[in-house]
Amino acid sequence: MMNIFKTIFLPLALIGIIFQPSLGFKIGEEKRAEQIIQAYMDANGLDIKPGTKEYKIFMRDIFWGEYPNLTNVNSEFLAGPTELDYVVSYAWKHSGYKDSYSRHSASGVEIEEAISLPDQSVAKELAVMTSPSDGRAQAISYAYQWSTSGNANRNPVYPDFGVDDCTNFVSQAMKAGGFLEVGSGDGCKYENTNTEWYVEPNPSPSIFCLGDDRYWEWSTSWSVPDPFRYYFAYENSYAISHGWTTSATTAKYYLSPGDVVQMQYDDNGTWVGFHTMIVTDEDSADLYMTYHSNAGGFDEVDKPLSSITLQPHWRFVLVEIKYPWTVFLPLVLSSGGTQGNAAQASNPYPAPAEYREIQQVNPYPAP
Repeated sequence: MMNIFKTIFLPLALIGIIFQPSLGFKIGEEKRAEQIIQAYMDANGLDIKPGTKEYKIFMRDIFWGEYPNLTNVNSEFLAGPTELDYVVSYAWKHSGYKDSYSRHSASGVEIEEAISLPDQSVAKELAVMTSPSDGRAQAISYAYQWSTSGNANRNPVYPDFGVDDCTNFVSQAMKAGGFLEVGSGDGCKYENTNTEWYVEPNPSPSIFCLGDDRYWEWSTSWSVPDPFRYYFAYENSYAISHGWTTSATTAKYYLSPGDVVQMQYDDNGTWVGFHTMIVTDEDSADLYMTYHSNAGGFDEVDKPLSSITLQPHWRFVLVEIKYPWTVFLPLVLSSGGTQGNAAQASNPYPAPAEYREIQQVNPYPAP
């Protein structure tokens, strides 16, 4: 069960109501935190070296509660809440985040109140207004075009994964937003990878390549929630993973139309992603989500995030997408949660094989 520390302290630490150069815990406390984390790694067979990219990701995951067996106040690795504080402080310091935030007492302060401060709201609004990319609008346009609430609308130039089509659909929207495919298949269906992102036809599959979708090849980062997030936010700088929340109001503070919300559940101490959605609209109070594979496998268009019920041990993961420059014209949002009109949209989006990363080749023959 999520403990009080994670539900109250962690969001306030991220919001950072008061800034200071460091978290300011003593050297002895830092050493103790390092010993605890090393003991946890030894017990779980983890060999992650300090200072590496993998170590920074590990620290971020600790801070966001991805390892509840370590950060729970009843953890066998901790002597009590004080040592938990040491571990979280250490993880934040070594996470690689540009800013460090001070810790505060959460007594009488709710996260919804903290994020409504005028200066923070203005900062977010300004960031959206000054975005250089029209790709964000193009991704939203694509999402509207290829989803029909209460039905199943699929682009025929991509595979259809039926009731598991959510991340496949969001990847298509990301591609419409200007991201280039990277990588290629090996002859049979999916490739388990976080370092490539692609989907392509497989017109002549091997006789050993059986089952549904054998005429397609794709990376798991294209079709599976967690590899998708790792490809965009960790393997590349295409997104910022802001961590998790159970509050739609908190999500509203961090995300804008064109960004992505994923859902995770706690599987015996491991948080597993199971659903991916794209934000297609917003108003002053809520974000509106569009996604495939709702109940019965049907699409959902502009569903308020606040209306999505989180079961016990479920949570939202917030992914801010950093769209590349494009030449498309922007889409004017309704700014009120109204459903997009896909019937009026054309199909300017390329098929999988038409939009890939250009490989560098030597155009000149050898002497």
